[in-house]
Amino acid sequence: MSDPVKVLVVEDEFVTGLEIRARLEDLGYEVLGVVDTGEEAITKAEDLLPDIMIMDITLRGEMTGIESADIIRKKLTIPVIFLTAHSDDSTVEKAIQSEPFGYLIKPLDERILKTTIQMALYKYAMDKALIKSEKRYRSIAEQVDNAIIILNQDYSVAFLNTHAKKIFQMPDSSEVQHLDEVIPEELSIRVKDDLSKVFEENHSLKITHHFFHENAEFWFDCSLIPISIDIGVFQVILLLHDVTDMIKIEKEIEKKGIVQIEHNMEQFQILNDRIRNPLAIIVAAASLSDSIQNDEIIKQVMVIDELVCQLDRGWVQSEMVRRFLLKHYGHGKEIN
Repeated sequence: MSDPVKVLVVEDEFVTGLEIRARLEDLGYEVLGVVDTGEEAITKAEDLLPDIMIMDITLRGEMTGIESADIIRKKLTIPVIFLTAHSDDSTVEKAIQSEPFGYLIKPLDERILKTTIQMALYKYAMDKALIKSEKRYRSIAEQVDNAIIILNQDYSVAFLNTHAKKIFQMPDSSEVQHLDEVIPEELSIRVKDDLSKVFEENHSLKITHHFFHENAEFWFDCSLIPISIDIGVFQVILLLHDVTDMIKIEKEIEKKGIVQIEHNMEQFQILNDRIRNPLAIIVAAASLSDSIQNDEIIKQVMVIDELVCQLDRGWVQSEMVRRFLLKHYGHGKEIN
């Protein structure tokens, strides 16, 4: 069997404190003690480390139960259930600001007491699991070579990994509030358009953006992934990968390939001329006298000439391709 849940009670009315202890023990909980001031509640919480605390809002001494619970939440993260004889709106509002795990009204109902403790412990366990998961994913986000930015619907920054700061030359210690403070203006304008679509349609988007910044040319692959954080509330994970160097290399290879095509076509024109001129001389010489040998020579010259004509037709097609590449890619020069 698992160990019983350990409870620390903070109640300044002696009789009420004894009643709460008895009810808790009847329900199978282990009561570590009953204290009556906020100051003592903090000290005992640090010493005993209870699983949960039941805290009266109104206590003896200078510190209220709300103030004590706030300190305990920040220092020890122990879940606290508030207890009060008052249920007015102002009291509840003050209690909510300390993020309690439950709220009980005197006189206590044993069934409600048990349910409230069970719900508080469940919520606390879920919060711990969420924090652990968040730390794990944050650690992963810090290891990747992409800029990772999580954005709210007003383009404010909820998370920014270290690599994003490195890419955009930001100090590690810098705190940013808005997307405009992170990425260059031209890229920010385009990404905001993408974000508006993703928030509106709730669909992922992948796109490559080409932009200029400080007289330099850049290309970034952008992935935008919507995530739900609450009912009707979304954030977008923005992944940015710098592909500038890769695209520049591709363009250089493309350019060299087109230049090589132009060079080959120039050589091809020269070769055609060099073939046809000797052929014309051979035909002229063979036509000076009639003989079987000269007829055969002329016949073979015609075969060669037909092959050259076929090459010419291929050259015309190649020239059409070359002009297309010249028009659409902007490389090369006209061939006279």
